Amino acid sequence: MSLKEMFLECKKFTPLQWFENLFLYIFALVTMPLGVVLTINSHLGASGYDALNYALSDKLGINTSIAIYATSIIVLIIAAIVRKSYPHIETFVSSFVIGFFTDIWKKVFANVQGTNFFNSLVLLCIGMVIAALAVACYMVAIFPTNPTDDLLSALKERGVRIRVAKISWDALCVVLAIAVGAIKGGQVGVGTIICTFAIGMIVDWFYIKIKKIVEKTTGKPVR
Repeated sequence: MSLKEMFLECKKFTPLQWFENLFLYIFALVTMPLGVVLTINSHLGASGYDALNYALSDKLGINTSIAIYATSIIVLIIAAIVRKSYPHIETFVSSFVIGFFTDIWKKVFANVQGTNFFNSLVLLCIGMVIAALAVACYMVAIFPTNPTDDLLSALKERGVRIRVAKISWDALCVVLAIAVGAIKGGQVGVGTIICTFAIGMIVDWFYIKIKKIVEKTTGKPVR
C-alpha cells in the first residue's frame, strides 16, 4: 500500500479502527526489538537478519542501531524492486524507532543471558514468539512497517506466502552473517536454524488470528 493510499484509507477509519491500528503499530515497534534481544541473549543464535545486524555491529564496532539503519536502506531498495515501484521511504521511520529500542532493550536485559541449554532455549523461544507476534501486528496494521517487514508484505503482494518469504530472506541473511563472522560472535547457531524455519510459520499463524480479530471487531476486511 502506497503512502497516498494509506492516507485515503485512514480517512475512512472509525475511532475503533484508529485505536486498533495504532495499538498494533506501537506494540510492534516496541516489542520487535525486545524479541530480537532475547534471542541474541540466548546465545543459541538469532534469526538471519538479526544475526547479520549484530555481526556487523561487532565487526565494525558500532551500535546495533547503526547497523539496522544501514541494512534497512538496502532492504528498502530490494522491496521497491519487488514491487516495481518507488521505495516506501516512510517505512524507514520505523527503523529509527526499532534501532532506538534495540539499544535500550540491550541495556535493560544485559544481565538476562542464557547460561545453560535449558534457559537458553527458553529465552530463544520467548524471543522468537515475541518477534513473530510483532511482525504479524505490523502486517495487519495499516501504518508503515519497517523495511524488512515491508519486504515480506511486498512478496506477499506478489503471491508469495509469508512463511516462504520469511524463510528465504532469513536464509540469505544467515549466509551474509556468516560471511562477516557471526558464527565466531555467537549470533549464528542452532537457534538460527530454529528461527529460520519456525518464525515464518509463527508469523503466519499470528497474522491469520489477528486479522480475524480486527475484522470481527471493526466489521471491515483487513487489506
